[in-house]
Formats: sequence, structure tokens, C-alpha cells
Amino acid sequence: MLDVHERSHFVRCCMQGKFLPPVALVLFTLTSRVLCRGDVYFADDPHLIRCILEKAYIIQPPGYWLFNRIAGLFTDPVIAISVMNIMFSVAGVVVFYYTAVFFAGRTSAFIAALAYSSIFYIWFSGEIYSTHASQILFPVALFCVLLHYERNKASWKLWLAAVIFAVGAGLRPSDGAFLVPMLLYYSVVRLPWRKAIPFLALSMALCLTCVIPTWFAYQSHKRVLGMDQSAVGMQDIKAHMWMMMTYRSILAGVNSNSMANVVRYFLPLLVAFFPILSVAILNLARNWKDWRLQLMFLWIVPGSLFFIFSYMGNAAYLNFLSAAILLLAVGAPRRMAVTAAWNVLLFLSVAPIPSHRLAVNVWNCYVVEYSRYGIQHQWWPFLGRLQQGIPDATGPQQ
Repeated sequence: MLDVHERSHFVRCCMQGKFLPPVALVLFTLTSRVLCRGDVYFADDPHLIRCILEKAYIIQPPGYWLFNRIAGLFTDPVIAISVMNIMFSVAGVVVFYYTAVFFAGRTSAFIAALAYSSIFYIWFSGEIYSTHASQILFPVALFCVLLHYERNKASWKLWLAAVIFAVGAGLRPSDGAFLVPMLLYYSVVRLPWRKAIPFLALSMALCLTCVIPTWFAYQSHKRVLGMDQSAVGMQDIKAHMWMMMTYRSILAGVNSNSMANVVRYFLPLLVAFFPILSVAILNLARNWKDWRLQLMFLWIVPGSLFFIFSYMGNAAYLNFLSAAILLLAVGAPRRMAVTAAWNVLLFLSVAPIPSHRLAVNVWNCYVVEYSRYGIQHQWWPFLGRLQQGIPDATGPQQ
């Protein structure tokens, strides 16, 4: 039992908002994810489950070996991935709150964290069985630890940042690569070389603990499938990247595939963040000399350029950069509250519009898909039936 002094201290902390906001965020995020959890159906979900059950742990370069291997430690990988993604969501929102406190008061940070939890494709990512939810946590956790290191220069926090970066990159290697410019810039600008070199060396060494088993797993998987062994490892990754660059990239020419790639990036981003996007851009422009904002710029831009000019699979790819956008606008709590309310409404109530019009189907496929409706109606099987609807249909065909 707590004595009188301890109870008084606990009450003061609660009144000051030190404990209640993160507890409220945990309850909101956990409850929302559990209530809306879906079945295995989205994109690579069935492939991930199959490769775990087959003990292959990898489906394509650069692979998701670490994610699948962790899920494979449990008897039921479906339950394991669901629990992992819900926990990534909960932890990511709480860490976001503690990161936002560096830039604004606790009330504004709490509202921004609610918005982070509610962004429709982030909410969606916590409900499905893919690797995307891991990026709700690890990029913002890396940034948060670096901010804490700047506060008191405790060396263990720098080493913790290296571990967080490596684990996040192991779970989604492409997103880890997008964060490398930010990591390099921080090391060069903010660290003395005596710390920068060991920090980067440790980060890269820890990444190898995921890259090496991924390479062997991919090699073994190809052998089991009877695939060509002459192009294992880096050559396969290059071939995979080249396919994305030539099949969908706007660099290879303006066509329906490349334009769809661009729309897949901009439409979900604008739909999710339109109330605060202008605030984020203005804050970045006005306070450009702040090294923290420069880090956020490098957090956002490399991945965005890749998505626009090379390959953008779906809205959940935006998970890793979404925290940075919200942090840039954390000083506008009213607009942030509108962002939170809008995304909650969008995720919970939006439904597809039966139509043969291109613009309507773009909305259906690039926004509605990543909603509670898309989860409940098994979107990809449902999409074919929707697009076969008659012009006079008054609702989605079931």
C-alpha cells in the first residue's frame, strides 16, 4: 500500500498529466484495435502466414525474416502477428506522446497522439497481418531516444538508438533504409567523431544480424522451391528493385501504372492530414535552422521520393513517416483535434461507392480499402464484385 506521501505524489502526477494521458492513449488504442481486428486477407498476409508455417520465414527480397521469425516462435502465427501489430500500435502511440512533449505542452501532445492513433491507414495497419504496423513504433522511438540523448548525453541512450534502428530495419528493411540519411546526418552534425563512428558501426553490425539470416533463409527457400540458384542474394534484390523501377516508376514513363503509383502516395496523405498539412509545412519553413526539424525532414523525404518515383504499394507504406508530419504540426492543437476526429469518422463510417467512374474507383481503392469497411468485407474478393455492379446500384453488391 502507498503511504500518505506516496499517495499525494501520485495524485499530483495524475493532476499534472504525467500518467493519465499515456494510460488513456493505451486504453483508446488497445480497445480500438481489438474491436476492429480483421481476418487474414490483405496483400501479403496469406504469404506471410504460409512461409511461417513452412519455416521459410521469407517471401521475397529484401524479406521480412525477423518479423516472421518472431511470429514463428509461437504456436499460432496468426494470433502472434495480431498481438505483435496491436502492441506495435499501442507502444507507438505512447512513444509518440512522449516525443511530442519535446515540442509542445502535454495537452497538445495528447491530442496529437490521439490523431496519430486515429490516422485511418495507421489504424488499419494495426488490424491486419502484415509488417507495416512495426513502423508505427520504431521510427518515432528512434527519434525519441535521440532527443533524450541530446538532453543529458547518457551514452546508453545512444546505444539504445542503434538497437531500435536495427530492429525496426530488420522488421521492414526498406523503411530502415529510408531512415539511413537521418541517422547519418545526426551522426555528422550532432555527434563528435569519437561517438559517431561507434554509433554507426554498432547500428550497421546489428543490422547484419538480420541481413545474414535473411540471405540464408532466402537461399534455402529458393532451393526448396526448385528455383534458379545462380542469382541468390544481392542479385535477386537488384532484380526486384529493377522490376519496381521499370514496371511502375514514373521515371520509366508516364502511364497508368506510374500515375497510379503517384496517386497511391498523395491521396491517402492528403485525405489523412489535410487539416494540419499546411501547418507542418509552414513550421518547417519558418524554423528550418532547428536541427530537430531538419531530422524530421530527412525522416520524411527519402521514403517519399522512393514512393513517388519508384514504387508505392499501398497507404500503409506511409506509416513510417506519419509521426514526423504530426510532430511538425503539434503546436496547432485545434487543427490536430480536427485531424483526429476526421480520421476516426473516416475509418469507422466510410463505405465504397459503386461506380464505373475512374475517380470514384480511385477513392474506393486507395482510401476506402484501408477502413473498417474494407477489413470487414475482405476487400480484394469484394472489389471484383463491386466493380461488376450495375450503374443503377444503390449500394455495394454483397
